[in-house]
Amino acid sequence: MSQEAQNYKDSINLPQTDFPMKADLATREPEFIALWKKSKSYSQMVASGKKGKFFMPDGPPYANGGIHMGHTLNKCLKDFTIKYQNLKGLTAPFIPGWDCHGLPIEHKVLKDLDDKKIDKKEITPKQIRELCRKEALTWVAHQGEQFQRLGILADWENPYLTLHSAYEAEEVRELAHIMKNGVLYRGKKPVYWCYALQTALAEAEIEYKQHKSPSVYVKFPITLPETFGSFSSPVAFVIWTTTPWTLPANLAIALNKDFDYGVYDSEKGHLIIAKAMKEAVEKDTGLVLTDTGRSFKGSEFEGLKAKHPFYDRDSLLILGDHVTTEAGTGCVHTAPGHGQDDYLVGLQYKLDILSPVNERAEFTEEVPEYQGIHVFKANPLIVERLKESGSLVGFKTIEHSYPHCWRSKVPLIFRATSQWFISMDNIDFNIRKKSLEAINKEISFVPDWGIKRLTAMIESRPDWCISRQRNWGVPIPVLYCTECDHPHITEEFLLAVADKMEAQDGIEYYFEASVETLLNNKELTCPSCSKKTWRKGTDILDVWFDSGVCHAAVQKKREGLGFPADLYLEGSDQHRGWFQTSLISSVASNGKAPFKKLLTHN
Repeated sequence: MSQEAQNYKDSINLPQTDFPMKADLATREPEFIALWKKSKSYSQMVASGKKGKFFMPDGPPYANGGIHMGHTLNKCLKDFTIKYQNLKGLTAPFIPGWDCHGLPIEHKVLKDLDDKKIDKKEITPKQIRELCRKEALTWVAHQGEQFQRLGILADWENPYLTLHSAYEAEEVRELAHIMKNGVLYRGKKPVYWCYALQTALAEAEIEYKQHKSPSVYVKFPITLPETFGSFSSPVAFVIWTTTPWTLPANLAIALNKDFDYGVYDSEKGHLIIAKAMKEAVEKDTGLVLTDTGRSFKGSEFEGLKAKHPFYDRDSLLILGDHVTTEAGTGCVHTAPGHGQDDYLVGLQYKLDILSPVNERAEFTEEVPEYQGIHVFKANPLIVERLKESGSLVGFKTIEHSYPHCWRSKVPLIFRATSQWFISMDNIDFNIRKKSLEAINKEISFVPDWGIKRLTAMIESRPDWCISRQRNWGVPIPVLYCTECDHPHITEEFLLAVADKMEAQDGIEYYFEASVETLLNNKELTCPSCSKKTWRKGTDILDVWFDSGVCHAAVQKKREGLGFPADLYLEGSDQHRGWFQTSLISSVASNGKAPFKKLLTHN
C-alpha cells in the first residue's frame, strides 16, 4: 500500500470493534457454551421470572442416532418459546428428555451381535438389557452435546430419561391408576404382528408401503332351503380376499343385511354376490354373469351355512355393517383370528377366535398340511388347492398399500394373541368420550385445524394394545397361573412393584425377582382353578406408553412444573403419536388432558 493510500485510510472515521474478521465457529461456539455454563445462564433466566409460571414438556427424541433437521427445527422452536416466556417475566423451565426403551434400540443391539458373529442364544435377557442401556446412554450424551451446540438453554444437568428408575416406576404406577379405573384388560384379539421382531405393534408403529398380494375370488357352496326355490346346479357365495393364507381360519361369511344379493349363472355354476358388485366382479374375474332374476336381501341368509372350500366344516352366514361395496363381492370372508372387523362381528355371533399361526408367522399343528410353512409362502399352495378343488373363481396379483413394520420393514400380519389393552369404550369410564370432550372444551389448537386431525384420530382408533413381547422396556407386572393362565394383576400389586423398582434398579428388580419375592413369600390361590403355582409375565409396555406418561413422571413428579402443561409443541406427525398417547394415557389415569394447548409445526 502506498503512503498516500495509507494516509487516505487514516482520514476516514471508521468504527472500531474487537470482533474478529473470521467467525471461527468451531472454536467460538464451545467457548460460548462454556461461558453460559459458567455463568449459569439457564438458572438465572428461570430464576428471574416473577409474573407467574409456564411449563412446556419436551416430547422426548429417541436415543438411537445423531440429531437431524427435524430434531433441530423442533428443539429450536421450543427454545424460542421458552426464552420468550422467560423474557415476558414468567418462570418457564425446560427439562430436556429422551425416549430410551423399545424396539429400535433392541433391534440395533441384536444386529450388532449378528455382525460380531455372536450366538444370541448364549446371551441372557439381562445382558441384552445391559447392552441396550449402554446404547441408549451413548446417544443421549451425543444428542445432548449436539442440542447444546444449537444454543438451547435447558436444565442439561437434570434431564429426564425413560430408563431412569424413578421414571420406570412411575409408569407402573400410572398402569395401576389405569387399572383402578377399570380400563385395563387382557384379551385374545387380532393385532398387528411383526414376525421378524416377533411382537405385537400399535397403530403408531405401522407404515404403509406398496406390496404385491394374490387377489382371489373363492366359492363357498351352500344348500339353500326350499323357501329360496330350486336351481339347476349348486349355488355358492363368492368371497374376495388378498390373504388366501387366512382361509384355513375362515369361520363365516359376512353379508350386509340391506344389500340386494343376486343369483347369477356362469361357467363356474350359480354364484351369489351383491348386485351392486356385478360389473366389478366380471371385470376382475373375466366371467360372464347372467342374471337368473332371483334376488334376496342379505338379512334373508342370516343363520344359513356354506361349505368351506377345502375343509369338512361349515362357514356361518352372518350380518355386519362393515360390509361395503367399495371392493370385493359384498360377501366378506370372515376369520375372527385375523382381522379387526372379523373379530368384532365374530363376538356378536360367538365364533371361535381361530388363529393357527405362531410368532414366526408359520402355520401351527392346527393346520397340519401347512405346519411350519410361512403364511406368505403358503399363499401359492392354497391358491393351487383352490384350483384343484374347483373353488377358485378368479385370480390375479395386485399391488396395493399394505401395513409394514416401521423398524424391520417387513409386511405385517393380523394375528390373534393374548395381549394387554386399554379400552377406549368402557361403559363406566369411556376414554374415547372423555378425550373428545377434552379436545372440544379444554384444549386450544395452533393452528386451529389441529382439532380436526386429533379428533379424527381419537374417533377411529381401536383399543390401545400396550403389551410387547421384547426384552428392552418397562415390564407389565403380572403373574399367571401355571395351570389355567389366569392373570394376577391388582392395583395393590402394581404399586408395590413400582415402589421396589424405584428403590432397586428399576426394571431389573422385576425381571430378576422370583415369584416368591414379588408375592412377599405369601401364598396366592388362583380364583379360577384354586392352584397355587404362578409364573411371571415377561411382556413389556409399548414404548409410546413410556413417552406418553411424561405427564405423570415429569410434570407431576418434579416440583414447580405443573399439570396440565401450558403447551405441547411438536410436528404434525405427533397427532398420531405423542399428542394422542399422552392424551389417552392421561385421561385413562386421571380423566383429564395433560395439556392446555397444542401447537403443531411443519
